[in-house]
Amino acid sequence: MKTTGFVIFSAFIILTLCPAQTSVHWTEIPQLEYTNIKCFMVENDSTVFVAGDNWTFLRSTDNGTSWTNIMNGIQADTILSLGKGGGFIFAGANGVSSIYRSSDDGDTWTASNNGIPFLTVVNAFTWVDSVLYAATNFGVYKSTNFGDAWSIDTAGLNLKMPYYNPYGGIAGITSVGKELYAIMSMRGGVYTTSSDTTAWRSIGLETVWGFAMASIDTNVFAGTPDGVFLYSGNSTTWIPRNTGLPQEFPFCVLTAIDSFLFVYTGQWDNKGMYVSSDLGMTWEHLNDSTLSNREVHSMVATKDFLIVGTNQGAWRYSLENVVASVELNNGQIPQTLVLYQNYPNPFNPTTRIRFYLPSTGFVSLKIFDMVGRQVATLVNGR
Repeated sequence: MKTTGFVIFSAFIILTLCPAQTSVHWTEIPQLEYTNIKCFMVENDSTVFVAGDNWTFLRSTDNGTSWTNIMNGIQADTILSLGKGGGFIFAGANGVSSIYRSSDDGDTWTASNNGIPFLTVVNAFTWVDSVLYAATNFGVYKSTNFGDAWSIDTAGLNLKMPYYNPYGGIAGITSVGKELYAIMSMRGGVYTTSSDTTAWRSIGLETVWGFAMASIDTNVFAGTPDGVFLYSGNSTTWIPRNTGLPQEFPFCVLTAIDSFLFVYTGQWDNKGMYVSSDLGMTWEHLNDSTLSNREVHSMVATKDFLIVGTNQGAWRYSLENVVASVELNNGQIPQTLVLYQNYPNPFNPTTRIRFYLPSTGFVSLKIFDMVGRQVATLVNGR
């Protein structure tokens, strides 16, 4: 944690236990009512982009309170994915041109399609070491010049070409450091490669359909019909992370921010939003009926809100509710000291630090800057 000058810290020391379910109140976004939302993207702490069907493409600079239409230059009626890198914003569109690019924060757009074949569906973007990657129904494409030109990057991928089916190919892509991770949509598994090589290798989950990928620090998660899995970092071993989640996963939407992993899954009357603060070891159901009758297609988290897009509009709620409510799952007293990542991070002017103790004892909680100098003492006592 870096500090400059005088910083005010708000430390929330939570020693009470809560039940495994939390009532959360969602707020509907009026400008997106009845819209089929396909994707979101956060550019900074409070700027959010949202897109979907019927020429829906808007930008908010106040955490989703107000929205401005930004379709200028896009010749497509549906935006399926959003990405950013190198000072540009990229949109994967369902139209003659599959990728559009903006250099002015979305005010204007131009086609960025050189090297992308006709009928390409872009499902996700990621950015690593000045290279932009696009996960598509034809595989992974990359651009080393900010979208001026694209080239196929599929060596080692078992794609079973051609994938003209828009739901085929690569469903999701993420990165950890220099490592890329891509998940197949049709029982192809997960593949990884270093950004400085061109050869993908299989790392398991070959028998399941892939829905999405997410990462927290160096941890990689895959969303599948068999549940959420955490990559062990070793060979092809994936660790199930489904304690507290529904047993059947006809779909799965993932997103992460700081130490929180969110998943929306389930079926029929058992659909819901779940959150984990311990890398998926346990999950808490955010118990609210607002989303139970809707299909959640995408979600994103800013430093203040979780925003979800459905087939009938978009909703948001404050992440303060999550931070305050995600206690020890199942009401169990911890066996060892547990210190969580502060949230939000980065922050201005306040942040929260949660910790748990196995028993009453003396606690000293101090803040140090990047060079090891103590700058604050938050707790010093029992």
